[in-house]
Amino acid sequence: MRIADLAKAAPADSLQRAVLIALHLATSSMLRPEDWDEPFKPMMVWDGKRSALPDDLDEAQLDLLRRTLPLVEQRPMRARLADILWMADRSDHAMLGLAIDTYRAASLDPDEWHRNGHAEWQRAIELARRRGRAELARLQEISAALHARILSGDRSDGFVLCDMSDMLKRCASMDPPERTALAAKFVELAAAAADDDKARLARHLERAAQQWLASVDDQQGVHASLERVADLYVAEADERLASDSGAAIAADHFLEKAIATLRTLPRSYRIEHGHDHRLRELRQRLEDSRELALESMMRISTGPIDLTEAVIETRRRVSGLAELEALVAMATIYPLTDVARARAHAEELAEGSLRHLLGNVTYSSDGRKVASSDGAVDHAEAAIQSDMSRTLQISTGIAVTGFIIPAHEVVTFEHRYNFGFLQRVCAESPLVPSGHEDLWARGLRHGLNGDFASAAAVLVPQIEQLIRGVLKRRGVHTLFVDAYGVESEKSLPSLLSMPETAQILGESLQFELQAMLVEQNGPNLRHNAAHGLLDDAQAWSASSVYVWWLCLKLVVVPLWNMTQPAKDEASDVGDSPATSGSGSDTPPGS
Repeated sequence: MRIADLAKAAPADSLQRAVLIALHLATSSMLRPEDWDEPFKPMMVWDGKRSALPDDLDEAQLDLLRRTLPLVEQRPMRARLADILWMADRSDHAMLGLAIDTYRAASLDPDEWHRNGHAEWQRAIELARRRGRAELARLQEISAALHARILSGDRSDGFVLCDMSDMLKRCASMDPPERTALAAKFVELAAAAADDDKARLARHLERAAQQWLASVDDQQGVHASLERVADLYVAEADERLASDSGAAIAADHFLEKAIATLRTLPRSYRIEHGHDHRLRELRQRLEDSRELALESMMRISTGPIDLTEAVIETRRRVSGLAELEALVAMATIYPLTDVARARAHAEELAEGSLRHLLGNVTYSSDGRKVASSDGAVDHAEAAIQSDMSRTLQISTGIAVTGFIIPAHEVVTFEHRYNFGFLQRVCAESPLVPSGHEDLWARGLRHGLNGDFASAAAVLVPQIEQLIRGVLKRRGVHTLFVDAYGVESEKSLPSLLSMPETAQILGESLQFELQAMLVEQNGPNLRHNAAHGLLDDAQAWSASSVYVWWLCLKLVVVPLWNMTQPAKDEASDVGDSPATSGSGSDTPPGS
């Protein structure tokens, strides 16, 4: 019988009935570990109603579950109860450890994996990762278990091993020999799947192999794997064309995927192995006249930067604060660019250098030339602006790795930001445009939940209207009038280039928004998001995380300033609602 039925059958007002009702509320929801803020979803939603959720438990029922938990023998229920009780009291680290250990006790066989195991192991990883170094030992144990399971797997496991590979990348780091062993195993499994005519499975296994090969910088191995993936696409296309069904559309799809896969190989590698000729043949079959992709550029890297102290200090500054204070502390954890200092640095680099006289070209990730300079002396200002923008891209990576992400981990571990709270914050914030509060709340929530790709998709288009509204409230004319008197709103590049924008927002924020959103030699997130050019890599890049953080700053810092007592110092009044390069906003907990 179901727990709900057992509860109904139990004597009224009895302890048995109370326990069963509490268990019903705790176990009737679905586990969705990818949503940190709300990991439990209702089983059913209808006519404005929903089925039971753990949020429905009152304090008395939670206390009853605490007393019942030691008696529970069923592993999934035991894990669920420990998780719910920890969410009710996040200071209970023993309960957190019990939840992690019980979740990861789920069997790794395919049947259990598809039933509950995938979600439970993912939840165990998320719980351990969010606590940080305190759960490093458990993360290493989880990593070792998944690693061993993959190495002992065979082709009958199907896509389960691909899931485990994706999950393993979120665990503790592994040594190069361990990653090499995983790569070799996936190559072996892909070959076996191809022999069984399971082309789709073979391609996914090859992609898992590519990720581990790349992690040990085995570019030759990655290139060989890409060739095999292309071969699988072509073989499947040939099979479709040869079939009686005559599925030409499906065959075209596989040929297009084969071309796209081959185009990811460096041009020099393609020439060396005769793939350019093969590409021409495939394009002829598809009657495709697209240009070949640009040869992959050489990566230039430097030594690692030790951000350990920055991470430790960041975690200290944002820990132990109230909900809104924690968001403000995170939004002010890193200073914006000091534009005067950045310009002086760029000018210093330009002195005595011939680099600006030689010109430069900027290419996008898909091979388009998006910016260029002819190196003329009278274009020195543009070159300096370009250098300032490029410097910002470097500092963005440092800011995200050493400050924003560590702060994000602590804040989201200590607090659960539901959608209603964020809606209220956005509604009260003086900069969020009226009628756009829901969109801003959703974008911020995506970022707090670690889904920065969705956050970028929602928030980047919204920044333009926010800037426009700020300017209009200060009496700035934001319309463009053409020769026929037709009025149109200025676009974001035009709005950000207006001198009034720097006066109102501050030159630091204006510069960073311009460099991140609309500069061709920068991430150009606004253009890419608006025209469907925002690919997976950029959507999950440091640039997307940084822009989400700027949006958080635009929302919470002005709201926080409104709630604080007025100060006498002129610098605390300011003409910018956000932090300037000098870090004039003092974050809580600093």
